[in-house]
Amino acid sequence: MYTVRIENECSCFKKSGFENNLTYENKADAIMKAKILECRMSQEFCLTHYFEAEDMGDEIVIRTIVTPADDEDDWDD
Repeated sequence: MYTVRIENECSCFKKSGFENNLTYENKADAIMKAKILECRMSQEFCLTHYFEAEDMGDEIVIRTIVTPADDEDDWDD
C-alpha cells in the first residue's frame, strides 16, 4: 500500500474538503494523485503557500511551503 499524506494541513486544506492520508494499491496511482493534489492546491488555495510532493518510498508527502513575498525593489526600470 502507498499513502499520499499532506504534511501540514493549512486552513485552506481543512476547508477544501480534500482528504488526507489517501491509500493506493500501487505507487503510480499514488504519485499521480499526489501530483494532481499538489497542482490543484497550489492553484486554487489562498496562494499564501504552494505545495510540493516528495516521494518518500511507500509514502508520497505533500509539503506546504510559504510563497516568497514579491520584492518590487528588485525590478530594474
